[in-house]
Amino acid sequence: MITDADVRKLEKTFVTKKDLLGFATKKDLNETESRLNTRIDRMTKYVNFELEPVDDFKKEFKDFKDKIFDKLDWLIGKYNKFEEEHTVLTEQNKRSNSKLDNHEKRIFSLEQRIVTP
Repeated sequence: MITDADVRKLEKTFVTKKDLLGFATKKDLNETESRLNTRIDRMTKYVNFELEPVDDFKKEFKDFKDKIFDKLDWLIGKYNKFEEEHTVLTEQNKRSNSKLDNHEKRIFSLEQRIVTP
């Protein structure tokens, strides 16, 4: 048979209804979940609202970057064309200078012959 001392030992070992009153019930957990979901939804809307200008800026920046790259491509093309033309003109100038030097030598030689008979 169980004595009162055994009952007191069992009460200390096992949980009683009185002990369980401090724990959350299923209803309490559902209410807490509902409140958390509401807070999360509000925070999500706030974050989306705050990030919307950042997304707009990113789109505008991408468009700006594309325009800049298009202009740079055009500029690089013009530079390459100029560089090619400069190379051709430099070579033509060297040839002309060479001919000019040759003519100057020949003219000097002719002038020397005329001056000294």
